[in-house]
Amino acid sequence: MYTADRGSGPPVLLVHGQPGSHWDWEALSSRLESSHRVVAPDRPGYGATGGAALGLAANADALVGLLDQVGLSAATVVGHSLGGGVALALAQRHPERVSGLVLVSSIGTVAGLGNLDRFLALPGVGEAMAFAALALAGRLVPHLQRRTPTRLPRRLGVRAAGWPAAWLGADQLRCEQGRAWRSFAVEQRTMLAEVPALEAGLGKVRAPTTVVAGGRDRVVPVGVARDLTRAIPTAVFHVVPGVGHFLPLEAPDQLAEVVRHQTVRP
Repeated sequence: MYTADRGSGPPVLLVHGQPGSHWDWEALSSRLESSHRVVAPDRPGYGATGGAALGLAANADALVGLLDQVGLSAATVVGHSLGGGVALALAQRHPERVSGLVLVSSIGTVAGLGNLDRFLALPGVGEAMAFAALALAGRLVPHLQRRTPTRLPRRLGVRAAGWPAAWLGADQLRCEQGRAWRSFAVEQRTMLAEVPALEAGLGKVRAPTTVVAGGRDRVVPVGVARDLTRAIPTAVFHVVPGVGHFLPLEAPDQLAEVVRHQTVRP
């Protein structure tokens, strides 16, 4: 599993969403590396790792292998969106490897899965929609990056400025090669299949947990974060007003403070 590993101090494992790569965490990593060891992998099926995409539980098991590989017995695990589901699966399946948990715009409840999620999981339909969306993004966003954020709508400008050109070019190439969009479709199906069991195990999570939501999130609504907070015995709720689903890009300073507070020091 390809991994960006930087800094020293209390370890933090960053788990990106769907699709994505370790580049999604660049703004947060740069704010934490002076005080923490920051480990940010490309999950199976994405980025430089490539290969076949996996379900939530299999991703969690793969991350245990990564922790072994980089010599960490445990870490504070930060998961975004579908990566939050992977982080939850890791905390449930391997609690001894999770010293703290930060769930950012995270999936985790059946009620949080909408009709679009089910539509994108349909065989053939999901692949076609994911291919079209990723191909469009790969061509559109580099043009947006050449404009100053002040000339774009606020949230779009922040996102365009925060995406490195190298990441976008690589993702476009992977889309054309049939990797990222296939991984997206596979994960949609595994998410629908595995979230019921994930939700059933929320009460067994024992790691200190912070559930973070963007006040304007339309992808995973704030209500999902509130439900997760109520279901996880150790959880506290934190909302960042005025931002949407992409907190690692839109609010890295606020998220860095949450991670620092959550980190369990040796």
